[in-house]
Amino acid sequence: MSRNKIYAIVEGQGEANQPLGGGQPAVVVLIGKLLTELSGWDLLYPAERRPPFRMSYGNFFKEGKLENAIKYHQKFEDCAALLILLDMDDDCPADKARELVERINRMEALPFSVVVVGAKREYESWFLASLETIHSGRIYDGESESRRDAKGWLRKNFKYKPTRHQAEYTRMALACERSRSFRRLYHAFQELIDAARQGQIIITPHFSTWTYVVG
Repeated sequence: MSRNKIYAIVEGQGEANQPLGGGQPAVVVLIGKLLTELSGWDLLYPAERRPPFRMSYGNFFKEGKLENAIKYHQKFEDCAALLILLDMDDDCPADKARELVERINRMEALPFSVVVVGAKREYESWFLASLETIHSGRIYDGESESRRDAKGWLRKNFKYKPTRHQAEYTRMALACERSRSFRRLYHAFQELIDAARQGQIIITPHFSTWTYVVG
């Protein structure tokens, strides 16, 4: 069986659950849009046959929990890559990503690549960065990654529900322009696709070459 699917480990219900109206979970839609944007569909595809693996934020940082979740995905013979996506809230995305990557690097060699990405604050911060492409005529004036409780702001202003709206709210261009953590996700997928073209397995970020600038 060819290894060509991207699986995910996520934190939130909205990323993992099927939308109330049907369709794919938000993280599957996000992976698909990134592959479209970066012309990666000839090599890689979102894994669609099961709900993404979910973990609480605290469990990502308990020794053994993340390792076991990664090992669980070794049983999928089509797994080419694993996206680890979580909300960093008030934590520094660079520091926490470094901690996770160091633990992954201590594991036995994996048969697939691993991409670690933390949304600064939360997943919904990316929606604030591209609000006018979601709700015509509405612009979020503040710094999207500085606002606490972006989810609550969207809920108050647009009756936002994660399990209903996350997939349809996912936009690329403005989020990439205005959000450092989304750019990190975008560049990580560039790395992943380049590695797949060369037949390589990677764990990213590589902290010798990448730094996260806290704005």
